Amino acid sequence: MKFQTVNSTIRVSLPITTPTGKVRVKRPIPGQASEPVACRSVPLAADDHLEWQISYDTDSLNEPSVLRHVILNKPQGVRYGCELVCLLAQAKAIGILDAAAYAALEQTVFAPLAQGIEETEQIQREPDPAARTLATRHGFSRHHLRIPNYLKTTDSYGVEIKIAHKQRAVGNQAMIYVNLPLHRCASQSSLPLIGRPAQALEQVDYVIDAAPVSPITDTLTTFVLASARHHADLQAIFRLP
Repeated sequence: MKFQTVNSTIRVSLPITTPTGKVRVKRPIPGQASEPVACRSVPLAADDHLEWQISYDTDSLNEPSVLRHVILNKPQGVRYGCELVCLLAQAKAIGILDAAAYAALEQTVFAPLAQGIEETEQIQREPDPAARTLATRHGFSRHHLRIPNYLKTTDSYGVEIKIAHKQRAVGNQAMIYVNLPLHRCASQSSLPLIGRPAQALEQVDYVIDAAPVSPITDTLTTFVLASARHHADLQAIFRLP
């Protein structure tokens, strides 16, 4: 993520042509989960959105949004504030996050939380004994995985918590995404985004101002609720001068 402050706004710049990266274009499918879009070959649509797996810390001092003074000493090593924490600091600095909103956010961060969604939700398996498919004819049973998912949406953004099995450990993990409607974004190429495929290495801008500053506060709240680990990290960050 790259950003700049312009006239009491924060302009966040994100790539849209890196489907294996932290930001990708997704398209809603009726009755199904949204699917990634091959946006270099498929025209972008008005109801597409950017799914951004946002972070609040990093181990890289080369991250464009890194805050070197925000240091977390974690078991896996030293981490530095970035992305979400950077946006919070910028919102405070330019005055689009007022004292009352920040105080309310602090109250949420420091509220007691023994367990978050990550520790309490489970992925459940539900059998489908009535299924008749090619595989069931060969002795396979069909079942559905019921995966908990939390989503908060507004006209200008959404925040989502997805539960998944940990890849390198036992248990579940809560993954947090910010969903930005594509029609709220502007291409840095000055061309309209909707109705055409994306250009190679194309970047788009999303503007945060006093009206939609809540994607910052809502995303921080989401991390607080997602897990005891994130809750403890944010408490440590908020205690820093």
